[in-house]
Amino acid sequence: MSFLEDLRHGLPSRFSIRVSDDGSTPFERERLAALIQSVQQRPMHEGPVFLDPLFTLRNTGKGGAILRGWDVPGDAELVAFVDADGAVSASEILRAEVAFRNTIQDALFASRVKMLGRTVERTLKRHLTGRVFATLVSNVGRIPAYDTQCGLKILLRSAFEKIRPHQQTLGFAFDVELCLLLRKCGFSIIEFPVDWRDIPGSKVSLLRDSWRMAWEIFRIQRRVEALPASPLRARENPGSQ
Repeated sequence: MSFLEDLRHGLPSRFSIRVSDDGSTPFERERLAALIQSVQQRPMHEGPVFLDPLFTLRNTGKGGAILRGWDVPGDAELVAFVDADGAVSASEILRAEVAFRNTIQDALFASRVKMLGRTVERTLKRHLTGRVFATLVSNVGRIPAYDTQCGLKILLRSAFEKIRPHQQTLGFAFDVELCLLLRKCGFSIIEFPVDWRDIPGSKVSLLRDSWRMAWEIFRIQRRVEALPASPLRARENPGSQ
């Protein structure tokens, strides 16, 4: 609830927010629906619009939840997702969105990189797990990215619609497939450093999941590589609306 409040007070009216639930229990769904309804009913002033949530009875993975939200028809120029745990604050989401609108890129991938002016609070275990995964992505997936897995992505809806017929990955490697498909179709991606604060609850095990991660990345890379090339820039002018 605190993250919903952060979004409510921290984002302007041009934002529309939809919660995509991924197979929660009936009790959790009922509680979440009540929370969202309470936010929807409050005077928003200049804040974002909270749309009706999406629920599914079974867990389909991170990618499944994101695609359910993005597949809803709409006229917004951009689509985006952010992890619901609040690791990226509303102020950082807004900073990323403003930066994206002022570039000529087609997609923005937030990145958890420590640098002057940025704050990244991560446990050593999560940092090491992230670096191992990034190495696998770079070497197996052939993606020269520092951090494909950060829970904030923004892209042009036109770019999403172009790659959507080829999206198959619903689990943890959704972001890798997203990146590979965008690059395959000639869309440009910028990595954008954001402030990040670890939230407890990760289920990824470095020892248990490394081989599974590597195989999944390899499988996706081979499948995307086999697709016919179709270069298409979605945006031509800086700051286009």
